[in-house]
Amino acid sequence: MAVACRRLAQFSDFGFSKSFTFISSLRSFSQMAKSNGRRFYDASAITSGLEGQGVPTKQAQAISAGITEVLEEVQESLMERTEMLQESTETKFKAEVQRSQMQLQREIEKLRNDMEKNNRELRLARLAIDRAEIAFKAQGMED
Repeated sequence: MAVACRRLAQFSDFGFSKSFTFISSLRSFSQMAKSNGRRFYDASAITSGLEGQGVPTKQAQAISAGITEVLEEVQESLMERTEMLQESTETKFKAEVQRSQMQLQREIEKLRNDMEKNNRELRLARLAIDRAEIAFKAQGMED
C-alpha cells in the first residue's frame, strides 16, 4: 500500500495545482459493480475524465494507473479484512453453538437423573403399596 501511495505521489509532480481534486473526480467516474471479483471502478473512465479536464493523455494514463494500483490494493485489503471478519464470526458462532450444545447435554443429563430418581421413588411407592395391600389382606384373613 505504501508503495502505491508513493507512486501516486510521483504523479503529483506533473504540475497539477493542489486544488485539483482527484478524489471528487474519482468518485464521479467510479462505477459500482456487483462484488464478484470485478473492479468497482472504471480506469478508462478516470483517464477520460482527466483528459476532459485538460490533462494530457500520457499524464491522465499515468494518474489513472496510480489510482488503479492504489484502489486494487485497497480492494484486496478490504477483501482480506472481510474474510478475516467472516472467519472470526464463524469461529464465534461455532463456539456459541458448542456452548449451547454442552448446556443442552447438561440439561438432558439432569433430566435423566431426575427421571431415574422419580422412577426409583415410584418403584418404592409401588412396593410400599404392594406391602400395605398384602398386609391389609393378611389382616383381613385373620379377622
